[in-house]
Amino acid sequence: MESLNNPEAYLGPAVVCVRGPSRSGKTSMCERLIAALEPQGVRVAYLKRTHHELDLPGKASGRAWRRGPSAMVIRAPGRLQVTVPPGDASPRELLDALPRGIDLVLFETHSHEPFPTLLSQLLEPAPGEEIIGRWALETVDSDAAAAVEPLRALLPVDRDLDHALRAARDLHGGHLCAGLVLGTRLAMHGGALLGLDLPDRKKRLIVAVETDRCAVDAIQAVTGCRPGKRTLHLLDYGKLAATFFDQWSGEAVRVATKAGLRDLGSGHASTGDRHEQQKLAYLSMSPAELFEVQTVRFAPGQFDLPGPPRRRVTCTSCGEEVSDGREVTTETGPRCRPCAALVGPR
Repeated sequence: MESLNNPEAYLGPAVVCVRGPSRSGKTSMCERLIAALEPQGVRVAYLKRTHHELDLPGKASGRAWRRGPSAMVIRAPGRLQVTVPPGDASPRELLDALPRGIDLVLFETHSHEPFPTLLSQLLEPAPGEEIIGRWALETVDSDAAAAVEPLRALLPVDRDLDHALRAARDLHGGHLCAGLVLGTRLAMHGGALLGLDLPDRKKRLIVAVETDRCAVDAIQAVTGCRPGKRTLHLLDYGKLAATFFDQWSGEAVRVATKAGLRDLGSGHASTGDRHEQQKLAYLSMSPAELFEVQTVRFAPGQFDLPGPPRRRVTCTSCGEEVSDGREVTTETGPRCRPCAALVGPR
């Protein structure tokens, strides 16, 4: 990335245009770049607009598609193809169709797009076009090899953090705020302290979070813990902190943001408003700078563990069912908490 003083340096995927006229070798360039980068662990997506039909004449997929289904999935040897009706063909629409976890998008195109570009020697750069490399069909092998490092330089500085941030942003509705960044970092640090792979898919991890603001969405997205699975507990103390409990080992750590962190973050960068400065600070500071960590005892009761309800009772006032010990015992029998509050002590 050009500068780490830019939050986008931490958020992918990187998008690069491979631009040239017809028969200039655009696809040959993309082929070689994919073959070079995928073995290096870079997840590459190939994106292109085409005027050609995708289905073979007379085959079932084309016949069915002409009837206007909302979606179509075709499994063929070596690939799975998902087809949906086209939209406006904008770069944003095409990029939004990509699966999660892509690191780099190669956008084969003949037109100028607002992304860094590998440009054919047959074309002159468009005004304002950011050229990161040139290529020719006659030298495509060496040109592709020379482009690998410039492409790698465009990748997010921390791809694990990038993937976690994107998951948090998606769950949060598409907006990446400072609180979401901090919650992402906190969740990743909590998992690392316990030596757990995230997201946890084994109901091994329980997280008790102490705020009901943006950070909760990040913690949920990164850890895989969910209120409905009873692995994410909300204790709204108004603190950006969370306790991470490993049910298998019995270990628990509480991770909390350090006092004064907001003021420290506000002066972290010389550009951007206060919120952008905080976002950048929370992206680039080390966990030791961001968080206080305590080893704690955490022993959830039987009514707070994952699994089926341990007990169900019926409220003697409203007749509704109350699960997991949340009832209040009164002289006239169990009541739900709202009914018990209305009746008051006896």
